[in-house]
Amino acid sequence: MSKKEKLVELQLTGITHQGESIGKTDEGIVIFVQGGVPGDKVKVALSRKRKGVWRGVVKEFLKLSNDRITPACQHFNYCGGCSWQNLNYTKQLNLKEEIVLNAIQRIAKISTCTIEPILGCEEELYYRNKLEFTFSNKRWLLPEEIKTDTPVMQSGALGFHRAGLYDKIIDIHTCHLQCTLSDQIRNSIRTYCIEHEYSFYDLKQHIGLLRNLIIKTNERNEALVLLSFSEYHQERIDELFDFLKQQFPEIVSAYYAINTKKNDSWHDLFCTKIFGEDYLLTQLKHVKYAVGPKSFFQTNRKQTEYLYEIIKEYASLTGTEIVFDLYCGVGSIGIFLADEAKKVIGIEEIGEAVEDAKLNARLNNIQNCEFYKGDVKLLLNNDLLENYGTPDLLIVDPPRVGLHPDVIDQIIQLSPRKLIYVSCNPSTAARDFGLLSSHFDLVKLRPVDMFPMTNHIELVSLLTIRTDEQS
Repeated sequence: MSKKEKLVELQLTGITHQGESIGKTDEGIVIFVQGGVPGDKVKVALSRKRKGVWRGVVKEFLKLSNDRITPACQHFNYCGGCSWQNLNYTKQLNLKEEIVLNAIQRIAKISTCTIEPILGCEEELYYRNKLEFTFSNKRWLLPEEIKTDTPVMQSGALGFHRAGLYDKIIDIHTCHLQCTLSDQIRNSIRTYCIEHEYSFYDLKQHIGLLRNLIIKTNERNEALVLLSFSEYHQERIDELFDFLKQQFPEIVSAYYAINTKKNDSWHDLFCTKIFGEDYLLTQLKHVKYAVGPKSFFQTNRKQTEYLYEIIKEYASLTGTEIVFDLYCGVGSIGIFLADEAKKVIGIEEIGEAVEDAKLNARLNNIQNCEFYKGDVKLLLNNDLLENYGTPDLLIVDPPRVGLHPDVIDQIIQLSPRKLIYVSCNPSTAARDFGLLSSHFDLVKLRPVDMFPMTNHIELVSLLTIRTDEQS
């Protein structure tokens, strides 16, 4: 232990989204701790203080938490994708309820709404329908590999980024987030490419053919595969996809993109179909959706069905209502509600998502949905109201940063009878509830656990216009 370190005893009581535990000394000093879970009593070596908060590492367990479990994944503690996997699921749900309650009380300063019990996930593992992996010629080495004198192969990794290290990739062999088909496809691609001497990307030097892999799956065990390459090498691309086509009849749609940039973002890349269907089809209750190579779609299909049923319950539509669906993405929520609404108007900034929304409406033979591309704060204007009238129901599903202040002002001016707020960030949702509270009452909300083993929380909330505003 260095001179700057200090050993303290702590009772761990909370946990962060990155899996660090939280404890407080007798003097009230908050410490973020690596290696513990809530309920552990530990000795911690303090290492550094940053932004007013001490951080440390568990050196000794004095008493283990009753909520501690053995992680299912061999990569736990390395890849960081499932940072809560050593905590039993009931405790995870309790913590998420506390996060929501604290946000509503401390940030929104609202104490009168009904907070319904969190909707847990029936499938704690294998619940995702999409994962993205990165190729690398520099595999992150395990601690035991670093200590050994035996040479280890460092190239040929295909997996997830090591938390905090952009240029090191953990070679993932078994991931417990997506179905077995995803593991089979990924592992087969890695083996084939190593055996046939494909070059894996160097994230520092920006050389190497193979860059990224996205695998999307549906409830019928079918897959859409999307690969990105750093350069156009048709022969090598064709050979790899020929192998996949022969090996995996479950791959019903296959695309590739050429990415010559220094970042891995997909939004500005052109995706070329190499075989199969244009889309991967999936179904939520009564609605079919076409999922393309760059389509955004909720990654927990089964839990999304429950999420949308809650939205439908909160909406209580009778068939006469005008519904505005803001930040509508591929139109999934609006289309799900369309059979009980008079008209659904969706607004989305990403043009490709709008085209997907229109396609999804056609796919379901829905005639009462229209979708517009543009910034919500610009399109939510008098022209829209003149064409469709004041909405009876407004649905917002904004990004994690929440609603823009201008959009909040526009919502207050519109004064719809009902507002349903879908959020992936309880803190920014609570902030917006406070800003809307002069005109809207927060009636009820329900947290939904879309991502077990992580801190992420989805929230469905119902707000109604104040009766004195309607008079």
